[in-house]
Amino acid sequence: MQFRNAAIVAVALLVVLSGCSAFGGSQTNASPNETDDEETEPLSDGETNETTDDTDPTDETETSAGDEDEGTDGGDDTANAAWYPPEEPNRPLEHKHQDRIESVRFVDKTPVNGTGGYSNFNLEVVANTSMERVDPASHGDVVGEPYFFVKINEGPGNRKIIERTGEVRMTDNGTFQIDVRPAGIEEFGSGPLTVEVFLMDEDKDWDDIYDAVGKEIRYEPNAGSANATAQ
Repeated sequence: MQFRNAAIVAVALLVVLSGCSAFGGSQTNASPNETDDEETEPLSDGETNETTDDTDPTDETETSAGDEDEGTDGGDDTANAAWYPPEEPNRPLEHKHQDRIESVRFVDKTPVNGTGGYSNFNLEVVANTSMERVDPASHGDVVGEPYFFVKINEGPGNRKIIERTGEVRMTDNGTFQIDVRPAGIEEFGSGPLTVEVFLMDEDKDWDDIYDAVGKEIRYEPNAGSANATAQ
């Protein structure tokens, strides 16, 4: 009888121990599965793509555009350039009376044999074009807009603006070349021409004259007998 009771107790203990072992195995297997789910979260892939998208392709485009801007000057062909009447200054003109033009010189002259005259020429101007604060504050912008125009001045009825530049750079002592197109002066006959260079400031209401210098040159329109270009 005691042996039978001992056997029953032993079987009961085995059943209890077997149940505890099975329960513990289920808890042990659950933990790694949760860890795997967290590791497979696609955050790292998203971060990698975001870093790649930060690459800005505009740097290369801007560099290429800058390279295209360089060397676009097609060269000087003044002798064959078409002429048209330059834009007149805004009037009435206001005189500032400042000694801004240091010198005016004829360059690229084409001499005509036996006359001492020239059928073609350009102008080289040395001037102070600084106009950082020359306009009144009421204009909204106190910075000037310097430019040159060139006039042939041979008395009443024989005056003509032959060239006008665009806005030129500002500098205390700059050298500027003004191309004179032959078609603009061919109406003048042989003889001396007074060529006058004006340094101007463009304004909305009227333009300001800062300086004007005249130089004389003997003009000969007979370009067919011209020699080589001389300085």
